[in-house]
Amino acid sequence: MPYDFNFGSSTAKSGFLTEKEVVEKFNNWKKDKDAQHWLKIMGYKLEEIKDLKAIPIPVRVSKKFLESLGLGNIESYDEFLAFKKADLQIRVYVNINGIWKIENISVKKTTDKVNFNQVDKRQVSEYRKYWKFSDRIETALKLFTGELAPQNHPEFLKIPITQLRSNKRVFLDELKPEILNEVIQFFKKNKFLVIADVLKGRGALSADWILVLHNKENKSFWTLKDINIAMNIYSQGEVRLSPKGSLWIGKVFMQRKGGTPDPTKLQFKINPLLLFNQEI
Repeated sequence: MPYDFNFGSSTAKSGFLTEKEVVEKFNNWKKDKDAQHWLKIMGYKLEEIKDLKAIPIPVRVSKKFLESLGLGNIESYDEFLAFKKADLQIRVYVNINGIWKIENISVKKTTDKVNFNQVDKRQVSEYRKYWKFSDRIETALKLFTGELAPQNHPEFLKIPITQLRSNKRVFLDELKPEILNEVIQFFKKNKFLVIADVLKGRGALSADWILVLHNKENKSFWTLKDINIAMNIYSQGEVRLSPKGSLWIGKVFMQRKGGTPDPTKLQFKINPLLLFNQEI
């Protein structure tokens, strides 16, 4: 059974614990107390570990890097990377059965000032490819992100174009009720698929664990959760409109990306601090 450490802190150094330092901690697991806690949470008995190697997973993964992980036979490179969520990977050699076990970890960082974290973003058409929603939902979401101009689709609006909050995009509560209902019903029906894709991902570089690093008062705190527990936490709650016309899917927030360089992408965000079991 996993060791019951769901909350821990690293206060030996001031400042923010980084992904690079997490990799270093795992590789120094024989001496590093945090790494030992993490391994116990993952269900390992330290005395049974014969060897361990931790490596960072780059944001842009090359085919050569995949080959180094033993994944060189991937048929569709682009599709394989579409839902990559691992930021680092550890390989653990356990004496008891003589095999290497692989654990993929997604790392999320927060501070007192920034407690929302983007977990996925892409064009609406790419989401449609994986989630199979209708033409009408695709158009509605493209109006929401500003990829389509509201002036070209007045039939989707419940109010005159001149009354829209923006002349560049449509907020969800400005859609006709029957179209808005279709959007909401889709995300209600597919809530667990959507949350699994944006948090865990798919394939050999999907996340098995989520590690949250939080900086407070110049100290670093962490919590490590099994990705299935995290998905259950973020799935709690209804699919509902936000006060400003975006969408809550449980505890996952869906909004227009905005800004540069990709203002018309759809974006999903979470508050990683929800995974802590106690106030910090």
